[in-house]
Amino acid sequence: MEKKRTLKERIDRIIHAGEIELAGEVYKGKYELNNVKSIKNFILDKLRLNEKGKNKVYINVDTGKKISISGNSAGKLTSHYKYGETYQKTIAHLQRIIENMKFLEEMSPDKENSKFGNYSYYITRANIDGESYTILSTVGHNEYGIYYDQNVFEGTPKEVFKEAKTSNDNKYSRLKEILKEEAADPSELHSGDKSQPASTNKYTKISPDVQGEPPPKGLRFAAIVN
Repeated sequence: MEKKRTLKERIDRIIHAGEIELAGEVYKGKYELNNVKSIKNFILDKLRLNEKGKNKVYINVDTGKKISISGNSAGKLTSHYKYGETYQKTIAHLQRIIENMKFLEEMSPDKENSKFGNYSYYITRANIDGESYTILSTVGHNEYGIYYDQNVFEGTPKEVFKEAKTSNDNKYSRLKEILKEEAADPSELHSGDKSQPASTNKYTKISPDVQGEPPPKGLRFAAIVN
């Protein structure tokens, strides 16, 4: 990150970030929806390894972290197919999600026997086929590597944060815990830079890459590359 921000500033930054457009049809020709084997094979064959048979490395622009997807990651990410076809369509965009997700917060595990010492949470504000979605990514750290997971919520981060504050649905539990640390209501937050008004644009378009590759410039278990 270019500078250290408070949690309030990070939330505000995420709320006003531009949406990344993820074309819903990118999965076509790569894997079949609602087909566990097809989805898992795509992750193993196309997202995990490069042409030389070595782990592909994905760099998160916001933090500089280097992440590569392991074999275990394929099974964990595939197991979420039951979350619906929108989630399944995001698999084709895992590289762009990992690269563009914005850091939200780092917390200790909520279980005493956790294999990971701490967890970092990231948010991607996405637009899939004209609809707004919020992707929550979890990155766990230990001496052996990284744990990557993600969940997809309907609505913008502002809407999802507001819902998380009062919801008893377990899928919002970690977000709810994070937002408890921020006393201000996310719907009332202002820009971290008080001298500059927050953008009033609905979203800033980032052109989708229908081939699933990163722009020209610039999820359960994964390995960290030093």
